[in-house]
Amino acid sequence: MLAFRLLRHSILQLTGNLGAALTLSVLPLLLAVLGIGIGMAAHQALAVGDPPGIIVAVVAVAIVATFVLAFVSLAASWHRHVLLGERPQVFRSIGGSEARYFWAAVRMSLVIMLIVFMPMILIVALTSALNGSIYVTMLASLIIGIAVAIIGLRLGTGLAGAAIGAAKPLTTGWKGTESCLGTLLLLAVFSQILQTILNLASQIPGLVGLVATLLAAWLGTLLSLSIITTLWGHFVEGRALR
Repeated sequence: MLAFRLLRHSILQLTGNLGAALTLSVLPLLLAVLGIGIGMAAHQALAVGDPPGIIVAVVAVAIVATFVLAFVSLAASWHRHVLLGERPQVFRSIGGSEARYFWAAVRMSLVIMLIVFMPMILIVALTSALNGSIYVTMLASLIIGIAVAIIGLRLGTGLAGAAIGAAKPLTTGWKGTESCLGTLLLLAVFSQILQTILNLASQIPGLVGLVATLLAAWLGTLLSLSIITTLWGHFVEGRALR
C-alpha cells in the first residue's frame, strides 16, 4: 500500500536523522523562548494601567513573528538537509529559503481558505434550510475535511520545493500528486492516527507529562515535515521509497 510506504519512509527519514533534527531544532527553540520571553515581559509591563491598543498589537505581532520564524527556520532547514544534503548547523543565517517557504505557505493558506469559503457558506445555508439538521452538518463537514486534507497535502508538497528553490513549487507539487488522491487521503488518515497517539502524552500528569507533551509536539512537527519532504522527493523528483 503506497500510503503506508510513504508514511513508513517519512518515519524512517526522521528516526534516521535524529541527530540532524536535534541540531536544526536548537535555533527554533531559542526563537520560541524569545517569543515567550517577550510575552512575559509585556505582560508585566502592561499589567499596570490601560495600555494603548497599538502597543498591545505590536507586542502580539512580535510574539507571533518569533514563533512563525521558529517554525519556518526548522521547516526550511529540514527540507534542505534531506533533499539537498545540506549540513545541519545550530546557528545558521535565515534568508532566502525561509522567505520562499514563508510566502509559499501564505499563498497555500489563502488558496485553501478560498476553496473552503464557498462550501462553508453552503453548509450554513443548508443547515438553515433544514432547520439545523445535525446530520447534514456532520456529512458536509466530513466532506470538507477530506477535501482540505487532500488539498493541504498536494499544496504542502510544494513547500519542500520552495525551501530548496524550485521554480513554481506549489504548482509543481500540485501537478506531481494529481494522480494519487486516494493515496493522499489514506496517508492523511494514517498520519492523523499517529498524531493522535502522540497527543496521548498530554494526558500524563505532572512534569513528566509536560516533558512528554513537548517531545510529542516536536516529533509530530518533524513527522509532518518529513511527510511533505517524502511527497516531494517521491512524486516530483522520482526518489525511491524505503
